[in-house]
Amino acid sequence: MMPEPRSVLFVPATNARALDKARTLACDAVVIDLEDAVGPADKDAARASALQALPKFEDRAAVRINGPDTAWGDADLEALTGRGARALVLPKVGSPDDVRWAGRAGLPIWAMIESLAGVVNLSAIAAQPGITALILGQNDLATEMNASPGPDRTPLHLAMSLIVTTARHHGHLALDGVFNAFRDADGFEAECRQGRAFGFHGKTLIHPSQIDPANAAFSPSRDEIEWATAVVGAYAAPGAQDAGVLSVGGVMVERLHLERAQRILARA
Repeated sequence: MMPEPRSVLFVPATNARALDKARTLACDAVVIDLEDAVGPADKDAARASALQALPKFEDRAAVRINGPDTAWGDADLEALTGRGARALVLPKVGSPDDVRWAGRAGLPIWAMIESLAGVVNLSAIAAQPGITALILGQNDLATEMNASPGPDRTPLHLAMSLIVTTARHHGHLALDGVFNAFRDADGFEAECRQGRAFGFHGKTLIHPSQIDPANAAFSPSRDEIEWATAVVGAYAAPGAQDAGVLSVGGVMVERLHLERAQRILARA
């Protein structure tokens, strides 16, 4: 099983220099982008570039294709069928029909939830075979909502909670949306902390400078690791295997805390 990605960097398929650099970066996954980052006149060249770049990333690269309602979606899907991509990133997913269309490629599907239809139909989308991740597309979603999210993203909180809850219920990844102001390091780190507090596994990125802060924010802290080690150790002690409740550091813990501790240590 592949590790849960903390940092997922979008790279335009037409930017050969950025693609080469991405192979050396410490992001957990790369999304080679054929959609928003590529203009209509460059779609065919972008597709060819993505196919050429994919093998160089081994299992780290996913590809964001154009959707089924575009002039390029079917060609993208055909080109990716049978390829060794980590996942097919499907934009603007609004219904299970979109997922079934993408499923023809035989790849894991990361569904971008960036429309009102996607939020309303979230449970049905997540239940489709092939889905392995839900991604918040906060820019498009905010536009369709006619919302103006500030640094706290208050208008998006419902969608964020629904995406995390639905993804974790189905055993999928939940990935937070991109932060456009890549020069605002403090704002990005704050949004990472918020995303992790909401329960996201990791964050999608638009610039290499965001990789290290995302990896740090979505990795267990030293205090978390120490707590998790103490909890696991307490339940592993002689006579504690069948205990329901134990005291660890003066705090009562239950089996649910043991499960959380085990997840922390696995992620660490």
